Amino acid sequence: MKTKKTNKKTLIFSGIIVLIFMSLMIYSLKQDPNFTPSQLIGKTAPEFFGEKTNGDKINSNDILKKGNWVILNFWSSYCIVCRSEAPEIESFYKEIEHDKITFVSINIQDDKNSILNWQQNYGQSFPVLQDSKGLISVRYGVTGTPETFFIDPNGKVRYRVAGQISKNLIFNFMKWLEQNPTATQEEATQAIITVRSTS
Repeated sequence: MKTKKTNKKTLIFSGIIVLIFMSLMIYSLKQDPNFTPSQLIGKTAPEFFGEKTNGDKINSNDILKKGNWVILNFWSSYCIVCRSEAPEIESFYKEIEHDKITFVSINIQDDKNSILNWQQNYGQSFPVLQDSKGLISVRYGVTGTPETFFIDPNGKVRYRVAGQISKNLIFNFMKWLEQNPTATQEEATQAIITVRSTS
C-alpha cells in the first residue's frame, strides 16, 4: 500500500518537474534575443583592425566617426541561420550608398579558403574581415552568430541585433534610429520587433 502511494507521489512530482521544464523551454524560445542587453549601447564603438580576404588592411579608425553609419555583421560558416541571411546581406551591400553607409562583414574563426568558398556559394561580392582569433568578437561581446551592430555617424554603438536580419530590416531600423537619436535600448528593442514584423 505504501509502495503504491510512494509511486503515485513520485509520478506526480515527476510530472510537475516536467511541466515546469517545458514551460521554461517554451518561454525561452519565445523571447527575442535582443532583450539580452549589449553593454556597448550608447558607448564609443571598440576599435578593431585586421586583414580582409582581398588582402586589404582595415583599421576601424579609418571608418568610425567619419560621418557614416557603420554596419558590422558577424558570421561564421558553421552558423545555419547565416546561410539564409547571406543573400540578404549581399542585397543590402549592393544597394547602399557607400559614401553614407559603411558595411563590414566580419567572419569568426574560419580560414580564408572557407570564407571564399562560402562567398562563391552564396554569390557575395564584398571582402570579409577575418577575425581568426576571435579578438574582435570578444571586444564587441558577440555571443553567437549572426550578430549585427549599428554604429551611428558619431561612432556610437546604437544597437545590436542578435539573429537573422534582412536588407529591409537594416534600412528600416537604421531610419528609425536616425529619427530617434535619444531612444533607450528598451525603446529600440520594441522598435526592432515592430520593424522585423513589417520588413
